[in-house]
Amino acid sequence: MATLGQKLRELRHQKGYKLNEVAEGADLSISFISLIERDKASISVENLQKLAVFYNVRLFQIFQDIEEENEFIVRNQQTVKLSDYVNPSIPTLFLLSPEDNPSFTSLLAFLPSGAKREEIQLQKGEAFVHVREGLLEIELPNKKPVFLQSGDSAHLTSFKGTFLRSADENAPAKLLIVASATTQFSDRQGNSLKFHQISD
Repeated sequence: MATLGQKLRELRHQKGYKLNEVAEGADLSISFISLIERDKASISVENLQKLAVFYNVRLFQIFQDIEEENEFIVRNQQTVKLSDYVNPSIPTLFLLSPEDNPSFTSLLAFLPSGAKREEIQLQKGEAFVHVREGLLEIELPNKKPVFLQSGDSAHLTSFKGTFLRSADENAPAKLLIVASATTQFSDRQGNSLKFHQISD
């Protein structure tokens, strides 16, 4: 599906007009029409009506097959698969692009169970953790471990010594983690956990 600008450019080409001809006929500037066609500016209903009259089409026809630009929505198939190159046994998904949301990082992490119970250490910053499935153990410095079940959440002011791990020997923990941009992830040895995209 096309954007409004693409639809207007396509309509102009179908009708065989040049930019200056449309500008003169619709009483709009050439630069404005160019910006609209490149989706660099918004257009009022009044000016859109001028274009519809000039192109001899009804207004609703311009909006047929228009794709809404909802950049704040990330569909399931658009999530970015990640692997941790220090610890590849923790499958992870970026739910939103870190480039689009520099103030926070959103991750879906799977912590294995049993003998391969892997850990994530949080350092600096702060994080919101929600347990989607399984049982999570949170190890806090100088405190007793805290256990979260499916549906439980925690707000952590993360600093060295806060560890997340699956507390179930038979089932992994599936976590939603929303962390501040300053939050660092590492393993128990302090090796930084940096994520990179997995190619399909």
